[in-house]
Amino acid sequence: MTEMKSLSRIEEMDASFDRRARANGRTFEQEIEFMLEQKRPLTPEERVALIRYFHSSYDGIQPSLTLEEIREGLM
Repeated sequence: MTEMKSLSRIEEMDASFDRRARANGRTFEQEIEFMLEQKRPLTPEERVALIRYFHSSYDGIQPSLTLEEIREGLM
């Protein structure tokens, strides 16, 4: 008997963004940019999918800004 892995709602949204991007001839990132440019409010699931996408581009935990960097407005 094969086990069926059930996707979480967030994983379904990731897949949905991917399908939508491919259907529109854009990359995942371009599709997100397009949606943001439309100024349409993101659903909670879309927000989580977007955050996961951004987090996936960084390895590990990113260091916080120092107080000096915060004061000077450096990022």
